[in-house]
Amino acid sequence: MTTYAEFPIGDLFEAANGRAKFIRDYMDAHPGPHPVFSASLVKPFGHVDEYEFEGRFLTWVMNGYGGRVQEVNGQFSANRDRGVLIPKPVIDGADLTYLRFAMEPQLVAAAVGRRVDGRLNEYTKIYPQTALEQVIRIPVTLTGDIDLARMKEIGTRLRRIEAAQVRLREVHETLDRASFPFAPASPSVTISLGDESVFRLSIGNRVLRSQHVAEGIPVYSANARNPFGCVDASNLQDFKYPSLLWGIDGIFDWNLIPAGEQFATTDHCGRAEILDSRLDPAYLLAYLRTTRNTYGFDRVFRASLRNVKANVQVTIPADAKGEVSLSRQKELAASFYRREEAQLTALASISDVLDSRMAVDL
Repeated sequence: MTTYAEFPIGDLFEAANGRAKFIRDYMDAHPGPHPVFSASLVKPFGHVDEYEFEGRFLTWVMNGYGGRVQEVNGQFSANRDRGVLIPKPVIDGADLTYLRFAMEPQLVAAAVGRRVDGRLNEYTKIYPQTALEQVIRIPVTLTGDIDLARMKEIGTRLRRIEAAQVRLREVHETLDRASFPFAPASPSVTISLGDESVFRLSIGNRVLRSQHVAEGIPVYSANARNPFGCVDASNLQDFKYPSLLWGIDGIFDWNLIPAGEQFATTDHCGRAEILDSRLDPAYLLAYLRTTRNTYGFDRVFRASLRNVKANVQVTIPADAKGEVSLSRQKELAASFYRREEAQLTALASISDVLDSRMAVDL
């Protein structure tokens, strides 16, 4: 059984501030091969012709995502948004991965500033004095000395888990991008969304944020799958037919609103009312979602009313007589949504593993 003791980070490390001179103008004037680290953990701020540190070090974000810790190896520098931890002799040669996992939760918790769920728009900070005051748990021997060997064992296991997580993220990304083939076998008929005997297309009106209320009728905008607010009264009149919604700007995607359900749309959201009862709304939604990337709609080639009418088509399964088959539509739709549900379940399970925090008490 591993025995642990608590140590202030300041007993183990000296803290060095990054240099304020490393701003964009300075770096443009001194290009070179050596990275300068800043608030981003994804990539260096830039590269210059000099360096201030050489070797393997722990660094932490002082401004931005305050308290996040990164291992950096080689010849590098840091700007004023990043601090560098210099090990004292007592911790020299210790496993940095173990120490990173031990200290990051403490530093993040001690950071102050704006916190947002999901870390969107987060801006927190933690400066050297506060960082050095935080206490972390370190394995020790029976005599009370820091157990470098045990620390290395745990660090090795943590690195293996991190490597497995990288592979798992790749699986998640591949699965998330996967789409199921959804082309009905012959016989079939093809219908354009511009066919006014089948679809009635329209675009909503502008809705101001000042019109939003805490609870009410959902308003759909450029993101057709998720409402961006609620209003007291809809700007639409007729809810007799099922409606397919699509985003005109940004990511082109589709949503389905059942008949009789009230909603509102902005001028960034299109609406296609399904007028023909022979068409299964669930089938149409599945088909449109799986084919949405074939049209090339984006912020330049917008999914405007005109472009959707001219370009978007739906292939509908038919019976032996060439008539639209509602039963075949329902069968195909049910098959699609079973596969989609399995995909979403798998993605959620992978996300649970990726979101779980690894502890150093291994």
